[in-house]
Amino acid sequence: MRSILCFSVAALLATPALSASLPGRSSWQASSSSQQVPALAPAHAIDGDETTRWGGSFSPGQWFQVDLGKVARVGGVRIHWDSGFAASYSIQVSTDGKAFHPVYTVTDSPGGEEYLVFPAEDARYVRLAAPARTADWGVSVFEFEPIAASDAAQVTGLAGNGDAASLWSDGHPRKVGGAGAKREVDIRLPRPLDIAGIEVTWTGPRPAATLQAKDASGAWKTIDSDPGNAGDVSYLAVDAPFKATMLRLALDAGSAEPTIARLRFLAPPRVMTPMKRYQIAASRANAALFPSSLHMQQVYWTDVGVPAGLQKAIFDEYGDIEPFKGGPLVQAIWRGADGKASIADNGERTHALRDRWKPMPSVGWTAAPGLTVKAETFAVQDGAQPVVLLRHHLANEGTTPIDGRLFLAVRPMQVNPPWQNGGPSPIRSLSVGADKVDVNGRTLLVPLGKPDAMGAAPFGDHGATEITSAIAANQLPQAVSVQDPQGLAAGALAYDVHLAPGESRDVVVAFPLGTSPANTDGSLPEPPAIDRTRITAAAFDALAGKVSAEWQARLGSVGLSLPDETLVDILRSQAAYMLVNQTGHAMQAGPRNYNRSFIRDGAATASILLRMGEVKTARDYLDWYASHAVHENGLVSPILNADGTVNRGFGSDIEYDSQGEFINLVADVARFGGGPEAVRPYLPKVRAAMHFMQELRERTMVPGYLADQPAPQRFHGIIAPSISHEGYSSPTHSYWDDWWALKGWHDGAWLADQWGDKELAAYARTQYAALRESVGASIRATMAWKGVDTIPAAADLGDGDPTSISIALDPAGQMDVLPHDALVTTFDRYLADVRKREQPGELFAYTPYELRNVLTYVYLDRPADAAELLGTIVRDRRPPEWNMWAEVVQSRLRHPGYLGDMPHTWIGAEYARLIFGMLMREADDGLYLLPGAPPSWVAANGLKVSKLPVAYGVLNLSARRQGDTLTVTLDKGIRAGTAVRVFWPGRMKPKSVTVDGKAATNWDADGIRLDRPFHTLKAEL
Repeated sequence: MRSILCFSVAALLATPALSASLPGRSSWQASSSSQQVPALAPAHAIDGDETTRWGGSFSPGQWFQVDLGKVARVGGVRIHWDSGFAASYSIQVSTDGKAFHPVYTVTDSPGGEEYLVFPAEDARYVRLAAPARTADWGVSVFEFEPIAASDAAQVTGLAGNGDAASLWSDGHPRKVGGAGAKREVDIRLPRPLDIAGIEVTWTGPRPAATLQAKDASGAWKTIDSDPGNAGDVSYLAVDAPFKATMLRLALDAGSAEPTIARLRFLAPPRVMTPMKRYQIAASRANAALFPSSLHMQQVYWTDVGVPAGLQKAIFDEYGDIEPFKGGPLVQAIWRGADGKASIADNGERTHALRDRWKPMPSVGWTAAPGLTVKAETFAVQDGAQPVVLLRHHLANEGTTPIDGRLFLAVRPMQVNPPWQNGGPSPIRSLSVGADKVDVNGRTLLVPLGKPDAMGAAPFGDHGATEITSAIAANQLPQAVSVQDPQGLAAGALAYDVHLAPGESRDVVVAFPLGTSPANTDGSLPEPPAIDRTRITAAAFDALAGKVSAEWQARLGSVGLSLPDETLVDILRSQAAYMLVNQTGHAMQAGPRNYNRSFIRDGAATASILLRMGEVKTARDYLDWYASHAVHENGLVSPILNADGTVNRGFGSDIEYDSQGEFINLVADVARFGGGPEAVRPYLPKVRAAMHFMQELRERTMVPGYLADQPAPQRFHGIIAPSISHEGYSSPTHSYWDDWWALKGWHDGAWLADQWGDKELAAYARTQYAALRESVGASIRATMAWKGVDTIPAAADLGDGDPTSISIALDPAGQMDVLPHDALVTTFDRYLADVRKREQPGELFAYTPYELRNVLTYVYLDRPADAAELLGTIVRDRRPPEWNMWAEVVQSRLRHPGYLGDMPHTWIGAEYARLIFGMLMREADDGLYLLPGAPPSWVAANGLKVSKLPVAYGVLNLSARRQGDTLTVTLDKGIRAGTAVRVFWPGRMKPKSVTVDGKAATNWDADGIRLDRPFHTLKAEL
């Protein structure tokens, strides 16, 4: 074991020390190529405050620079990146601000905090320059601090006479000086630095290396060591940051002549953890057999579970499974008789869902020539507990026999990667057996067929006994039970395979998920024993068929047919994922990062489930949320934990969209789930939520409110500042809250009418009208103050966010509050930005919440643009066959960036809402049909809708164009007396129109208005 220095941790990064050789910070001036908003101005990156930041535009090719005030000798820079960091960049310097030249370049920046060193230069201007292809989200920096040459790190012990400072940058390798096996490289830091260690990249043979540091008494102490047996990087770090003044690399090079390609300080967050040790091991021997996320490659997954189960598995695109939140990963590895081993990550894969939409995913891959492997999984209810079944089906599709072994490796890591708040899944004790595998004293899996061999191993010093090498050599350890204090134990089951041409073999295991919630430490109690008479390998297909039939019964009540069947498959998948993501009655947006329920996405999800026939599920959610989250004063807590307690995290009482969303949910349950009388018990809570919305508005109407701000009238009479809009981390007067409040007043008035409460209805309408007037005036005042010709997202900043503005149109129904020309300009520019994403090689990141913008183009009577945007975002499903989106889409498929969670069912709800919204709109003045249906939807066999609940009854609709005749059929279900408006796909004025055999009049190029439902409408185009 290594010894660790006991150094005191300094506050260097919070209050950077400055050298007298640089001008004082007060004389510095910052500038940049762009900034997003005033709150992200360049000056924030040199103010010494590690919480403020500069943010460049969401586009590549940005730069940031510091003018020191006079020429000084500069030898380094400290950068504290925000999440928007540049993987590739250069540091450039200039004495006159005109002629810049690079002094440091890097192509693999890790982000976080970086301490850069370069050969000393005279400079007044120090610039961070990001090339055109560097970052999806633009560039953002908390602190950018030039460092005097006299304060920069100094390296000795290298061969040659060049400036050793160049070794910290790309492309300047240096041989280590000295002779013999034992050599030393010293690093002196005139300016003490808080670090976790050092990373050394080698060229050629890699020596064994030990990092030492000099303590306060002058003695050298060992920090970490690296045996140097494989790979080209030595990652030498401690498990807690320390203050360094003198470091030494002690090398044992043998007969080799070591060459350092680059040095890099490891910032305090990059301490050595067990997971990092595991990643290091994965980068060395048998690297190709470790999961891709260990190599910092993005991974995508879907969830597997029973509706509303307490636990659900996630199954990734390679067929790896994490059976419960935080649980270990189980990975299939094939090792042929020829000694070659492979995993699904190594080649092409195929993906599928059962019947193209059910949450029963599969992954297919070729393990060896002629040998295909198909991993398929689903969840079945076994008594009170869910059980996830996983089958690996091996088939010889070649012409010669195949021999080898399939290993199921249990690894101490999650499918959910480290950059997703996942990463390690400590295995401190492991027992593998023919009847079960236990991890940390709990049953992880049950083999449903006897394995031919099994073994377990601790990690060992530097991964010396990590089990992957044993698998690659087909020599599992003799031990079947091990302990590992590092939490890095691993094990494997092995199945001997002999397949003649045309033969196949199944390997099936079961993961019991138990009946209890996780303990406070995240562990799960021991699950009940599974029913081995019912759950068997032979019963896999029969059980899968039963589960498939159950999904068909739950989500088959609404009939929808479109020429592009993929769009319908995606719709059904979203509803299924909503049910799997749910924990008890709590609607959750994802299976891993969302272990709590937001009314914001829960109400949207419940509304869609109502349309899909899941009335009881939506009503149960409303009952659960209302009983825990609606307070006496009418505040609706925006977040509940899965156990029903109020989430007390940041923002728990300053998100003010929740009242309107709650009222909207009550109204939707009334419309689609049993009628107004079914929700009458909620009248007191609806009334209280209304009064709280009024109070929120009145907070901005007190005399002198924000009178010290320019154009203070922009704040008057709108909802008080909150953080509901996810783009604002501090309370902001976001119009998001106003749109939801207006929706709440509108639906509240409707509910009051249905309940016969005239006083409440009149009150709601009065408040609705007052808020509408204030919001309209605020938007105009903000535009004038900011001098913009687009719709602002917030009164404070006057900034743009089309995706939040879209809710003003749908579901809020407030299009007429927005200045029309500005609305058109906003979405013209947005669409132009979307089209830029289609250019080859373009870097971008966006959230598929942008799906809600599709309906904005429908409202703007631009169905072709709506269809274009829909097609663009639909293409970004990952993997496409699993019909889902992550919360964040990165242009680089394997970029290890935060993706939120997946499948993300608030995004799924937005998708479902737009599909329904393109087919129909429930306006106050009647039912609109086909408002956003593009011509392609009525081509071929056309479209059909059956049993779709709408505010005016049940919609049964078909539409088809044959030649020049468009036929629209409306069967029974819409209430008599409902006004109907039919839109023409393609927006071309027909030559003639007949309704139920009679010639019609007064149609135009958009459509035709009718004062009652019809049966058959024909338009000759």
